[in-house]
Amino acid sequence: MKRIYYICNLQAGKAELSGSLGAILDLMTKKGYEVTVHPTQAAQDATAAAEIAASSGMYDYIFCSGGDGTLHEVMDGLLKTEMTVPVGYIPCGSVNDFAKSMDISKEMTKACEDVLDGLPRKIDIGTVNDRGFSYIVAFGAFTDIAYGTPQSVKNVLGPAAYMLNAMTSLTNLRSYPMRITCDGQVIEDEFLYGMITNSASVGSVLDINDFCFDDGLFEVTLIRKLAKPSDLRKVLLFLKDIHEFPENEQVYCLRASEIKVELMEKTDVPWTIDGEYLPNASEFHIVNHQQAVTFLVPRTCPTNRFQETFLLWKVERKI
Repeated sequence: MKRIYYICNLQAGKAELSGSLGAILDLMTKKGYEVTVHPTQAAQDATAAAEIAASSGMYDYIFCSGGDGTLHEVMDGLLKTEMTVPVGYIPCGSVNDFAKSMDISKEMTKACEDVLDGLPRKIDIGTVNDRGFSYIVAFGAFTDIAYGTPQSVKNVLGPAAYMLNAMTSLTNLRSYPMRITCDGQVIEDEFLYGMITNSASVGSVLDINDFCFDDGLFEVTLIRKLAKPSDLRKVLLFLKDIHEFPENEQVYCLRASEIKVELMEKTDVPWTIDGEYLPNASEFHIVNHQQAVTFLVPRTCPTNRFQETFLLWKVERKI
C-alpha cells in the first residue's frame, strides 16, 4: 500500500476544505492509499512538515491543500532536503495561480481525483536568497496587494479583491533605481514593477501564455518608470497578455535562469514571494532549479507547458 502525507491548511480561502476533507480522504483511501493528515498550525508549519515527511523516506507522495502560500511553504520545505517525493496539489485558496496554470480543478474532490490519476512531471522550482518558491517573485507597485488584502475581503470577493485593492494604489506609484543582471545581461534603470515567474497566471489578472514549466528559465518582466501618466494604460494592456500584445517601450521581457537584483540606493522596496510577504534587502539572488520537483499533473494540463522530451514520457502509475 502506498502512503500519502497530506498537509492541509484548513483556514485557506473561505475555509471550505473542512467540508470536503472527508470526501478527499475517502477518495484517497478508495484509490489504495494510506493517508497521514497534518493540518497546519501556524506560519511556516507546512515548510517544516514537508521537510520532515520527505526526509523520513516513509511516504510515496506529499499532497497539500491550501492557497498559493501553503504550496509555497511546501516547496520551500522540499528544497531543504535532497529527497525527491512527488507532490500532489489540491487548491482551496482565494486565487490559486499555480493550480490554474496546471489546469487543476477549482472543485476540490475533482482536483483530488484528477491529480491522483495524473502523470508525474518534473518542474522548475526557484530560490530567492536560498528561500524556495513555486511560481513568482515580484517587487514594486502592487506587490503588497497580495499579502496586504485582508483575508475576510478575499473570502467575499475572491480575485476581485486584489483588483479593488490595487486601484487604491494607483495614486502612490513610485519607481526604484536598480541594477538587474539576467544571465550576464545587465540592465540599469528605474523600475516601477518587476516579476520573475513560472506561471500562466498572476493574481488571476495577468496572463503569461508563452512559458514552460521545465525549461530551466524564468520569464522576467520589468516595467520602467513611466514617462507620462498615460503610459500606464499601455503597460496594463501589455501585461494583460504578455508576449502576445505588441512590444512596449516601457517593458523589458526576457528569460533567464539566474537573476540578480541590486538596489542602487537605500530604500524600502515592497517584495512578494508566491503572494506572501518577502522582507526587503539590498540584493536578491534568484536561481532556477530545473526540474527539481516532481508534480502529479492532471492529464488535461496543456502539453505545450512542458518540453518535448516530457511529452513523449508516458508513465502509468500502478497502485
